[in-house]
Amino acid sequence: MTLLEIEAFLAVVKYNNLSTASQKLFLSQPALTRRIQIMEQELGYQLFVRQKGQRKVQLTDQGVEFYHIAWKWQRLWEETNSITLNKSRESLSIASVDSLNHNMFADLFPKFAQQGYLLRLYNAFSEDTYQYMERGIYELAFITLQDYTQPLPARTQMRPAYSESFVVVTYQELPNEKGFISFDCLKEEKEIFVAWNKEFKAWHANHFNEQISPVVILEHAALASYFLQGDYWLLAPYTTGERFSKTGAHIYELKEAPPQQIIYYLVNGNTKQVPIRRFLDLLHERICSLPQDKLQSFLH
Repeated sequence: MTLLEIEAFLAVVKYNNLSTASQKLFLSQPALTRRIQIMEQELGYQLFVRQKGQRKVQLTDQGVEFYHIAWKWQRLWEETNSITLNKSRESLSIASVDSLNHNMFADLFPKFAQQGYLLRLYNAFSEDTYQYMERGIYELAFITLQDYTQPLPARTQMRPAYSESFVVVTYQELPNEKGFISFDCLKEEKEIFVAWNKEFKAWHANHFNEQISPVVILEHAALASYFLQGDYWLLAPYTTGERFSKTGAHIYELKEAPPQQIIYYLVNGNTKQVPIRRFLDLLHERICSLPQDKLQSFLH
């Protein structure tokens, strides 16, 4: 399987149309189709559902799984080629869960890059981070879930970075006492639910009626912006609420709040000590600039 075939597959997924993908790749449609067919023969399964008379394509279940592999394959190929081009710049590979990338780290990454480092950024599920740390793909990673079912990889260290309180976020103004609200203010059928961590899910199960369905259940908190409107509400870490407050949302605290979320960071032994320390210093400054009753840094 070649990089050209991987690029062909990713283009079809991106544009959801064989004709458009072939134009973007400057290929004829038959040539693009042949590349996809060669991949399917090598893999031993079909990547796309083929339906006559329809321009759009649809991934099979195996195609969905292969997409994540193909995307990482392309990224690794790009990084491999960039080694000789970036000898003069020290690099740092950072992975974190999606919600941190969009909130806490959104301002930190540009600041860090301005210091002359080549940044390689990844979205990562907490459960997958261990194996990628072991392979050396990530050099610094942030997770919200400790996996007690497997030992830490050799040389990998895990430490708490900071803790963060949960808040209620909504565009509806609610009756409150100095920013605190009670459960009576919240309509359970109006909730946008994100399962932040195991502790949060356990707390939620004890405080809400699981027979009442929320508006939507999200895997990625970044999607909440598409649903949060009117009297819908979301329980989220403070920094997520802070981002929504910039667009007019209200932030409230529950009198019986969920346990604080703890963010952990992983590093691989003694490698990249200087850039890692500089990034952690920026993170510490960011945390200290926020309300201390909502966040606590463990970095210094």
